[in-house]
Amino acid sequence: MNQSAVAKVFDVYMFDSGEGEFPSSRVLKDRISRALSGAVLTPQTLNWFIGAFGMPESDAIRLRETLNGHTSLPPGISHTLRTPTELARPQRHRTISLMERYVFGPTGTPSTRHTRQMIRAAEDGVESYIFNHEPEVQAINVLQGGRLGRRFEYGEGLKGVEIVLETPLNNSQVAALEYDATFRDSLISPTQVRRAAYARAEQFSLTVQFSEQRKPREAWWCVWDDHFAHRPLEERPVDLRKNSLVHFLPYFEQAVVGFRWGW
Repeated sequence: MNQSAVAKVFDVYMFDSGEGEFPSSRVLKDRISRALSGAVLTPQTLNWFIGAFGMPESDAIRLRETLNGHTSLPPGISHTLRTPTELARPQRHRTISLMERYVFGPTGTPSTRHTRQMIRAAEDGVESYIFNHEPEVQAINVLQGGRLGRRFEYGEGLKGVEIVLETPLNNSQVAALEYDATFRDSLISPTQVRRAAYARAEQFSLTVQFSEQRKPREAWWCVWDDHFAHRPLEERPVDLRKNSLVHFLPYFEQAVVGFRWGW
């Protein structure tokens, strides 16, 4: 990470916000260096990072709790799949951050699924990523990081599409992807969304946004042992927050997780 670039972001933020006494460039760079190296991170410096980079309140709370030694992060989930899943192609990357948001309309049917993802190559010559999606998806739009390629159907009903990367990755190189899936109109109102990870996926956030006109009566966070299994292995009740279901995992692998709900 370029510490001078971070310092410039801080400069703009402090000038625009009038944040306290403005430190000298040298003091600012020293603080940033100590924070990014893991040597020293003060509450004030953490607040600068939160403000300068526009971090959402949920992330800010987790960061402050972690700094104070009172983290409330949930544990990761791994190896709940009962049988290996056939993949369209061997996975040659790891996901280092993954944010997904489903939006449901007033009829209780999904309209869009938005994904932002960072992947890291696990070997040289990684040219594409395969996005697994629901059968009801009618269109996929790649907003950043690549273009659509071949389509696949495999694993007893899974559907996927290849996102060809803008630049092939060598081992440990990283690519940022952003893409939308649009659902076709349907008379059926789903009662769950799921996300599978075969190799390890880190920093996973799943949000399901409902319309004010139709919201679930009750909902659960679930872990399944198969992508199509009916009954979850584990589940716990969750509450709607501003018409949304939200859950964060530090990592999951060889597992299927998600929400289910009742109308």
